[in-house]
Amino acid sequence: MFEQLVGKLPVGIAVVDAQFQVIYLNDFFLDRLPHEWRNTYKKTPVTDIFTEQGKFLKRRLKSVFVLRHPSFSYWEQRPHIFPFKSSRPITGEETQMYQNMEILPIKDKESGHTYACIFLQDVTAQASYFRAQQKLSHALKQEHEAQRKLIKKLDSAQSHLIQAEKMASTGQLAAGIAHEINNPIGFVNANLDTLSQYASHLVAICDGVETHLFEMEGELKEQIKALYNSNRYALLKDDIHELLVESQDGLTRVRDIVENLKQFSLDNKEGMQVIELKGLLEQLIKLISTQYGKPQYKLQCDAERLQVTGDPSMIKQALMNIVLNAAQAIEEKGFVKISLLEQEDTVTVKVLDSGKGIPPQLHKRIFEPFFTTKPEGQGQGLGLSVAYTAIEKHKGKITVSSKQDKGTVIDICLPKSQPDLIDET
Repeated sequence: MFEQLVGKLPVGIAVVDAQFQVIYLNDFFLDRLPHEWRNTYKKTPVTDIFTEQGKFLKRRLKSVFVLRHPSFSYWEQRPHIFPFKSSRPITGEETQMYQNMEILPIKDKESGHTYACIFLQDVTAQASYFRAQQKLSHALKQEHEAQRKLIKKLDSAQSHLIQAEKMASTGQLAAGIAHEINNPIGFVNANLDTLSQYASHLVAICDGVETHLFEMEGELKEQIKALYNSNRYALLKDDIHELLVESQDGLTRVRDIVENLKQFSLDNKEGMQVIELKGLLEQLIKLISTQYGKPQYKLQCDAERLQVTGDPSMIKQALMNIVLNAAQAIEEKGFVKISLLEQEDTVTVKVLDSGKGIPPQLHKRIFEPFFTTKPEGQGQGLGLSVAYTAIEKHKGKITVSSKQDKGTVIDICLPKSQPDLIDET
């Protein structure tokens, strides 16, 4: 009766031995196994059944067996551990399952063998509710901020609109950075470098002692062996380098994100300057992809350096608005491709996206100030208007070609030099 009850529980229960071989699966796991494994899963390593998750599961199970402590994994850290589907109770719609996993060490009193019990909980409904609340809260904050900025912009001249739109775009991207980063990142990174060196030296010392164990005899040898075993030296040696590398990679990524944001937002040069377009667009892609990571970004430019003369803040803001619009148009998978084409006296920046496109009846209105196709509170309708004004002031042209549900192409043609504008400054 107890086994029937465990088998029917609405949570996944799997028992594996020290070689990670499956001893028991309840119905929750069995019903979701691939058909070829349903009759042959016993005595098969769980890492063979779930090959894509094998490295992660092996690491967690090894930790449980060695340390004899539970291991937890929550959906916010790793949403989809096993490739299972979750069905909606009313609609029957299947979505990828969000999961909480807990692995507990258990000991068979009769045999004395230790096993690991995997508990898997389907938390798709809770995760969906939590994320919906996050989106609602984020949308409300955006709406409140958009209304405040819109009132201010209505009272300003066109020159102020350009700067306000720049700040709005930068603020929108900055909102995607989850944590505030400041000075401590510097000494944390330095400490990690030092810690990595210390760890290498300590491992080298321990390895050296271990190689001379066979020369030792008596109680000292046994004491050293016991010391290695009690401190789980083999596990520490395998794990410490990987943990340090992961931490350093994470710090490097955060540092690069913040640096790109800082360089873009603090560069307030005014007047006519030589602008290197390829470098500017590379910087823009890094910055925008931090907030909008779903599209694949590609920059194509045959020339190593491609320059125009213009106002850096205006050109930067125009390109920012256009690339940002392209990224926002992609709701799921897609791409944003930027091509730089050099002619005799002009340079063309072509921005192609595979997003939802623009309905034909709206093509004539896309450059109108305050016109937007975004939901209320999620756009001020100034992005393309500001871009159009900036390009026109530089004696350039901007054209749009779009097909609904297929994508949009925006061509920005800029003269390489601006003699009239330079004289004006």
